[in-house]
Amino acid sequence: MTEGEPQKPSKRRVLTAFGAIYFFWGATFLAVRIAVVAVPPLITISIRCIGGALILWLWLAWRGKIRRPTLAQWRQAAMVSFFLFLTCQALLAWGLQRVSSGQAALISATIPLWIVLLQSGRRRTLPSPLVFAGLALGTAGVALLAGGAARNSGTPLDRTLLIIAAFSWSLGSLLGRSGARPEAVAQGTAMQLTTGAAWVLGASALRGDLAGWSSWAVTPRIVGAFVFLVVCGTVLGFGAYTWLLQVSSPTLVGSYAFVNPIVALALGWLVGDDQITLRMFAAAALVIGAVVLTTLATPAVAREVQKG
Repeated sequence: MTEGEPQKPSKRRVLTAFGAIYFFWGATFLAVRIAVVAVPPLITISIRCIGGALILWLWLAWRGKIRRPTLAQWRQAAMVSFFLFLTCQALLAWGLQRVSSGQAALISATIPLWIVLLQSGRRRTLPSPLVFAGLALGTAGVALLAGGAARNSGTPLDRTLLIIAAFSWSLGSLLGRSGARPEAVAQGTAMQLTTGAAWVLGASALRGDLAGWSSWAVTPRIVGAFVFLVVCGTVLGFGAYTWLLQVSSPTLVGSYAFVNPIVALALGWLVGDDQITLRMFAAAALVIGAVVLTTLATPAVAREVQKG
């Protein structure tokens, strides 16, 4: 490695980051569903954003890593967080009032497809055959999972909003790869969470959520769900996701959406929200195959990880 050349991420660091978004984000569907039982959806996402932002800003301050952000960086963070939190996470929380955590995760599995289509449209090129194969295999896996589960599937409007949420996350993720942003990934994440909290709080205020909600309905189980959402789902999960978008392919990073339904359905089964069957195990094989094919479709990233 020549002097001044950026150090390539280690294999362990990359795998740990993927493990975080695979497991933590699979579990957040259940955590959000638990939270919205007693807390309005917009307030739920506001608390998640504010808690995550506070932890990251305090951590950056303790390490002396905060750099004064520019106006352009704040504009970029606000644009990205609009799609990631207001038109994705807020709509997801809204749908999870009636849709099971596993079903919501299945709909979110369309994220890699949206990412590939958006990238292809921007570049005016077709995805490689291997990418198509990976997407087809992953889609078949989640379709198999969805095939026998009609319980807790919500209304057609709920499912439509969840599809919009998946598209919004894909668009926000791609926008977050470019534009003005701080050198430190953690500060960029903190800025996105801060502006995301502002977007969602503003929408919540317009709806009058605070006036019509009582905190007396919050139970220890719901508090535990919020702790998980803030620490694991937001600080660790979103931080890992933001970093991976800088060092890896968006298509490969988006493969978490194929794994999250497995985690969400397994956890949903443990609390009685979903049923685990042989169908799920068959789908898991398809999902894992999709992740492998997607990895092979990004040889530059695969070589980078192997060199670790």
